[in-house]
Amino acid sequence: MNAQHILAFLWLRWRLRVNRLKRGGIANVVILTIMSFAAVVASIVLFAAFLSIGWFALNDLPPAVLMYVWDGVVVAFLFAWTTGLISDLQRSEPLSLEKFLHLPVSLSSAFLINYLSSMASVSLLLFLPAMIGLSLGLLISRGWAMLWILPMMAAFFLMVTALTYQFQGWLATLMANPRRRRTIVVLATMIFVFISQLPNLLNALHPWQKQPQQEPPARLYQEQEKLFRDRLSGNITDEEFKKRQEEISQAEREFQARNQRENEKRIGEMERTVLLMNLILPPGWLPAGVEAAAEGRPWPILLALVGPALIGTASLYRAYRTTLRLYTGQYTAGRSSGDIRQVSDRTSRPAAADRPSPRLLEWKLPVLSEQATAIALATFRALLRAPEAKMLLLTPLLMLVIFGSMLLTRTGANELPEAARPLLAFGAMVMVLFSMAQLIGNQFGFDRGVFRVFVLSPARRCDILLGKNVALAPIAFTMGATAAVLVQIVCPMRIDHFLALAPRFASMYFAYCLLANALSILAPMYIPSSSFRPARPGGIVLLLQMVFMFLWPITLTPILLPLGIEWALAESGWLRGVPLDLMVSLLVCAVVIFFYRLILQWEGDLLQAREQRILQIVTTRAE
Repeated sequence: MNAQHILAFLWLRWRLRVNRLKRGGIANVVILTIMSFAAVVASIVLFAAFLSIGWFALNDLPPAVLMYVWDGVVVAFLFAWTTGLISDLQRSEPLSLEKFLHLPVSLSSAFLINYLSSMASVSLLLFLPAMIGLSLGLLISRGWAMLWILPMMAAFFLMVTALTYQFQGWLATLMANPRRRRTIVVLATMIFVFISQLPNLLNALHPWQKQPQQEPPARLYQEQEKLFRDRLSGNITDEEFKKRQEEISQAEREFQARNQRENEKRIGEMERTVLLMNLILPPGWLPAGVEAAAEGRPWPILLALVGPALIGTASLYRAYRTTLRLYTGQYTAGRSSGDIRQVSDRTSRPAAADRPSPRLLEWKLPVLSEQATAIALATFRALLRAPEAKMLLLTPLLMLVIFGSMLLTRTGANELPEAARPLLAFGAMVMVLFSMAQLIGNQFGFDRGVFRVFVLSPARRCDILLGKNVALAPIAFTMGATAAVLVQIVCPMRIDHFLALAPRFASMYFAYCLLANALSILAPMYIPSSSFRPARPGGIVLLLQMVFMFLWPITLTPILLPLGIEWALAESGWLRGVPLDLMVSLLVCAVVIFFYRLILQWEGDLLQAREQRILQIVTTRAE
């Protein structure tokens, strides 16, 4: 590795970053500066807070408590890190090694710069100062023995970031084959999401039986009450009263001592289990090393230092070799001949053996025009095939599974008043729409070069928007119906309230689409292939996204007006038992659809005025 090459690559990385900011405009620079300042302030606050915790709150606690605290910090960091990793499974390297293969430079230097750039994330920016502050606080309060935490923490971060970088490079090699790209991305996302949500699912489902807290026997209370009654009535003397009271008190003390011994036994078993898990699992080596540093035991410290360092070094070496093999074509060599052979095999088959063209695109949807039908069916087919769309559609499904399982294990849901139960279903359907915000609010970002078809087509622009909205309707309505049925099973509503959920969700969806259409037109974002993280969003775009997130709950709130009218009239004693919610919800749905078609014409004109700008954004790759 050459020092001059490293400095040259650092300068190149800096110039690329500066040029990217300049192209974003002044507003982008201002907003990013404000956000960066806020992130720095948050890091300083977390550093000070955790420094105080380590200095004052943890100064005289047992070493096992320190291990539990660091377990919580490590788990929280891994959860945040994994969540960020899901947004970009296949890494995008700032300096592509392919551009330097023909130059007399050290490729390992460029690889190192790419690896260090991959560490720039919000989770690391927030957790690293907090963990350093906690380490320094323990160092001040407990002495120099806690100085071992800093190198152990460095080895831990090396292990996590190196393993992540190696995993992303391995995925890049697998995705070199376009036929496997979609399946790999979706499966990897499902696995990561399931792993990250596994603790929440376990906590919701309660697969273990929690031991109830033992209470004193009821007979002791009965004997105590009987003793006082006998004393007041004069049936026993003072000596007999004191003697029997002492016997009852002795029985209570024996019970409390036995209960305390059982609690101490359970706590000891839990401590041994947590320590064993920390020693077995690599992420637990850091908390185990912190406990060992507080107790003065050397070998867990050695494990927390050497183990992660060896894993991180080996992962970086493997990632470097894999990256070189990928850019030198070793994963794609020899594929062209196989493709030619498969093409020749297909062309040699008789025409009768060919698979028929898909029937989905030949459907004719009622009410919609021919152009809107074609756009809706083509978009729906693209959603079923695009890996990034599949990943986004996993979000509402996952939220339904997690929150549904949590709701199934809660008995308090049945105690809700009858009038408030539709609000629970409304919240579930809002959650479904919220989880699809990135897909609906950036409809053209996933089209990329296909957006040229819309620009060149003679279709009305309102039909394009209508087709986009209709394409997402089956998915949204399926998720919404699932949420409504789940709420009805857990917290039953009146049949008319349950039936009113259908027109209510239709009103919610079309009102939501109006805002999402405006956001897609005014703030489109380019989405790289096989990813759903926007590439280089501008400051104005981020601002409009925040405004949208603030406005859409306000837009959906008036749709609850039928439920409020029914409740107000029922409380006043008028029209009690009449399904006003269902009838007024149908009327509101008709009004929303009318205004939807009316406003859609205006949004179509806005799309036509901005289609060239949208085309430039969604077809421009981030550099």
